[in-house]
Amino acid sequence: MTFCYSPWTNIDIDPKGNIAPCCKFQFDKNTEKFNIQTHTIKQYSKSDFLQQIRSEFMQGNWPAGCERCKIEEQNNIESKRNLDNTRWKDHYNRYNLDSKEFITASIAFGNTCNLKCIICSPYASSKWQKEYKTIYGIDIAHNKFYKNNFVKDLVEAAPNLIHLDIPGGEPLLSGVPEQKELLGYYIQSGKSQNMSLHYTTNATIFPDPEWWEIWSCFQNVDIQLSIDAIGDRYEYVRYPANWKTTLHNVEQYMQRQKDNIQLSISHSVSAYNIYYLDEFFEWCYTMGLPRPWIGRVHTPAHMRPSVWHDTARQAIIDKLSQSQYSDVHAWKEMIANSDDSALFETFKKYLLQHDQYRGTSFAKVFPELNKYL
Repeated sequence: MTFCYSPWTNIDIDPKGNIAPCCKFQFDKNTEKFNIQTHTIKQYSKSDFLQQIRSEFMQGNWPAGCERCKIEEQNNIESKRNLDNTRWKDHYNRYNLDSKEFITASIAFGNTCNLKCIICSPYASSKWQKEYKTIYGIDIAHNKFYKNNFVKDLVEAAPNLIHLDIPGGEPLLSGVPEQKELLGYYIQSGKSQNMSLHYTTNATIFPDPEWWEIWSCFQNVDIQLSIDAIGDRYEYVRYPANWKTTLHNVEQYMQRQKDNIQLSISHSVSAYNIYYLDEFFEWCYTMGLPRPWIGRVHTPAHMRPSVWHDTARQAIIDKLSQSQYSDVHAWKEMIANSDDSALFETFKKYLLQHDQYRGTSFAKVFPELNKYL
């Protein structure tokens, strides 16, 4: 039976302030939307939108907005639903579905960021605004996180929160005062001792002492370093980051692993880096980093890893087949079973436009894939 607890137990607030059951949920143009600037969390909790999602899961069906987990599970890839079911199993077993209370939350405190990663957009990175307007003709303003009663609103909906995700934007730059106010509440109330935190940072910034002091008050803090390539390919995909700076920060983060602090790695697989997935796993293990969590780029659709035409996709499959890592082989199967090549010309068009705008060169950095353009 297909079932996910997130619509009952979790609340997700994205960089634009939109509220959803989880960070993987996909809205379509007809989906009713709730936003922290215009709605209370209580209004979201009682909405027909959320009740419909819950009803579909109760019937054993996949809601339309849950396509990302569905596709990953169909290809034997561990989805967020799978990961949550494992991590929160004991809490889920004790959870009463009639409860009105969220026990986990993910809050992106705005879209302030210092990078414009190629797979991103101004929805999640303020750095993107000018380039996105120039190339796509759409102007998306810098979204700052603000609402005077937000902390009170969230605490009322989640009085016994056990886990808080803080993604970005870049969480060490975005909505910092609001973050510290919320974390301060849980520290002062004594509940932080039974709470875990999860940060997703681009690793270009190393936290100052105040952050480490705050984090020391929580039961567990997982600092997830989001890295999508290494060396020159990293600088291309994570423009305009510097690989040496990031590598130095990674080493510093590794030295901070002790007591309640741990590191994890996330890696978003796209048309740009799928060919090099084995190389990334090898780098992680050589560095002494944990097994990376791998996520598939779903949007922009033309940057999905399966956007390449048949000849290129076969080359990617052949390359991944040589890997010694089972995770890499799972993604080989995903490429073999997925075909988004109808969007290949769109991928090529925007790749060239972004290269021209940024002064970068896909041909120089990705020669193994460039011959298939």
